[in-house]
Amino acid sequence: MTSHLPRHRRTLALAIVSTLLAAFLYQPSAADKKADGKEESAASVDRISKALKYLSSDELEGRGVGTKGLDSAADYIASYFDEIGLSTRVFGGSPFQPFTVVMNAEMDPAGENRLALIGPDAKKPSRTARQDLEIGRQFNTLSLGGSGASSAELVFAGYGITAPKLEYDDFADIDVEDKVVIILRKEPQQDNPHSAFDGKRSSRHAFFTTKVSNAFQQGASAVILINDSKEPARQQASNQNRWKSLVDQLSATRTTFTEIESPDQQQQRDHRQQISSLAAQIAELGATLDGDGDTLIPFNGAGQASGDRQMPVFFCQRKVIEPVIRQAMGRGLEEIEAAIDKTLQPQSTALTGWSVDCQSSVIQRSADVKNVIGVLEGKGPLADETIIVGAHYDHLGRGGQGSLAPWTSDIHNGADDNASGTTGLLEVAYRISQRKAKSRRRIVFIAFSAEERGLLGSAHYVREPRFPLKDTVAMVNMDMVGRMSDNKLIITGTGTSPVWNPLIDRLNENYKFKVTRQPEGTGPSDHQSFYLKDIPVLHIFTGLHDHYHRPSDDFERVNLPDMDRIVDMVFHIVEDLDLADTRPTFTKADKKRNVTGGGGDRPYFGSIPDFADTVDGLPLSGVSPGGPADKGGIKPGDVVVMFGKYKIGGIEDFDSALRK
Repeated sequence: MTSHLPRHRRTLALAIVSTLLAAFLYQPSAADKKADGKEESAASVDRISKALKYLSSDELEGRGVGTKGLDSAADYIASYFDEIGLSTRVFGGSPFQPFTVVMNAEMDPAGENRLALIGPDAKKPSRTARQDLEIGRQFNTLSLGGSGASSAELVFAGYGITAPKLEYDDFADIDVEDKVVIILRKEPQQDNPHSAFDGKRSSRHAFFTTKVSNAFQQGASAVILINDSKEPARQQASNQNRWKSLVDQLSATRTTFTEIESPDQQQQRDHRQQISSLAAQIAELGATLDGDGDTLIPFNGAGQASGDRQMPVFFCQRKVIEPVIRQAMGRGLEEIEAAIDKTLQPQSTALTGWSVDCQSSVIQRSADVKNVIGVLEGKGPLADETIIVGAHYDHLGRGGQGSLAPWTSDIHNGADDNASGTTGLLEVAYRISQRKAKSRRRIVFIAFSAEERGLLGSAHYVREPRFPLKDTVAMVNMDMVGRMSDNKLIITGTGTSPVWNPLIDRLNENYKFKVTRQPEGTGPSDHQSFYLKDIPVLHIFTGLHDHYHRPSDDFERVNLPDMDRIVDMVFHIVEDLDLADTRPTFTKADKKRNVTGGGGDRPYFGSIPDFADTVDGLPLSGVSPGGPADKGGIKPGDVVVMFGKYKIGGIEDFDSALRK
């Protein structure tokens, strides 16, 4: 074609066209790509580092339920979602999906906690006398029970043990339905290395939770726990050792201070405070050394009930119960325990003529928590389909329930568990939001709360989903992705859809991870809640380590470069789900179990408890196909209230009944 433009204009036009064509045809070299990749990787590692460092800082108090730090973490996540352009006006104009969880139990200071023994008058046996016990001195209410009242006959139930395999049952020949039972601590033959109850070690039958659960299953209306005959001596020996240790500390403190030639005022004040504190502890402990060791367990000393059973549980001094036993049975507690040790035969009996009037008032403290949600809407015919990307952002606060360092109250920062997964969630959201191409599907990013208390945040979401679950095509979860070692990556849920394994194979050509695939959709993280709703899931995890659920799970121990690689892979998994023409099909993939009784003495039932539900009994969120529960007709949403002849008020009751 001949041009009609002047020569200088033709030259300029050709130059422009050449430049544009060169730009269009230019393909970056491998070196250029590598440089760009390094720059982007450095930028993402920097983003990951900043978010992770903040989420695992002491400022957030370990992100424990009920702490201001957890709320601060929620605000940070919501702000991040908003800054990268996600829609956060999800719940009434807010990114927060609120719900309530039970925190702990406290004795109600305004409520009535009483325990009275009613029986024959010691001076005039033909008459009835009432002995009102003093709380804090003669008895304590225990948080292991609940609020309730009972006026009922009294029964001695030995150690409160039902152990069919050992052919021992303290409840075999007594009726405790709607009665108050007295139960001894520990178990028979404690000093016998050949004892059927696990030698000199305590078996599960010695646990307070097992004893109380067993009594509840048998129909008892209240439980009174007392020390066994050996406990007072153990307590006195412990007190003596602690008293000696405090005295030694006092002496060492004085010696250290005298070695300071000219102590300043601050050193003098510190010394006086140390001496005063040690002296007070020595005096308090010294008062117990003159006692008999028959001490009370404090309110929270036996643990807390996880169910909703409203049955009073008390701990009473042994010397208060001793006269009752002697009057009704004609012999003392020590003699009865010796008989059980010798014959391994229960000595349980109704305490004729004796009854109890009691009441407990226990407050279950709750906390308001929230899931944090950001949404990237899709465009086109698949816009109503939803992909969930999730991670839990809560942790253990200062320890307590769930901590593997229960002796400390130090902050458990949870850098790997799960500030790493939460940071990964933020980074995937960032990368998805920065794509030039529009999303075909809705992508919902959820930071779940209260996962550490039983997947409560994800369970709440699937019960009250913001977007229909029938249109939710997949859920990808990250929990503990910050401590990769030896290039090993664990991916759970690979059997929940036929698309997963080919996708992982293809993507892993770039990363070369040593992938361990676990096909099951169940497991101890938030993906399980979605799997139980027939949604394909993937759970990304780098494994447990020595700092798991301990104060030492800190930012400095996180493997940032490998975490960046993991996040990159998750981003591409989510992107592939978004761009696919068809949604992944769901397949059942439950963990294979030996249902014939293998794997220790705990039998397999094939059900999944719903810890978020607070109804009486044991609510179930799912059952395993082909397992005993499924074959018996149990369905998700059912509540177990009886198991055979045993009442069920919570998970401990069910576990105990199942073993029987």
